[in-house]
Amino acid sequence: MTLLSRHEGKTLEFKRDLLSPEGVLKAIVAFANTSGGVMVLGVENGTKKVKGVRDVLADEERLASLIADSISPKLVPSMEVMPKDSGTRG
Repeated sequence: MTLLSRHEGKTLEFKRDLLSPEGVLKAIVAFANTSGGVMVLGVENGTKKVKGVRDVLADEERLASLIADSISPKLVPSMEVMPKDSGTRG
């Protein structure tokens, strides 16, 4: 089963971008307080339309900074960059 074929829930969250970081941080804290989870950036919530991100390295750095500056105790997430078409395959 691919990520895009799954429904959002306790362990999966889709986010279009980091323009509203509060929702992203809230989901990350929820994952950290339970059994973990996967957040996919660049995918519209609801439609699951893959938009991708414009500058992967900048978004990755921004997300790491948001987490470091906003979440305590310290949380070190695992981040993975995937090609835009990889979410549609098994």
